Amino acid sequence: MAPVHTMVNEASNGEETVYVCPVEGCGRRMVVNWRRPALTVLDQGDFWARHVSSSDGFHLAVGVS
Repeated sequence: MAPVHTMVNEASNGEETVYVCPVEGCGRRMVVNWRRPALTVLDQGDFWARHVSSSDGFHLAVGVS
């Protein structure tokens, strides 16, 4: 079973939010654009980990099946 990393909200401008993975050795960073909606991975981090996060009615789960 893949490890689960919980990402945290690092910055937001109301239109886009940057999420980062605080797990040592991972460092995944991604941007969620709320207007389009779209998700852009800036740094892949641990490819095999399942990354999850949530905030204000939004839940995100990204992983490899």
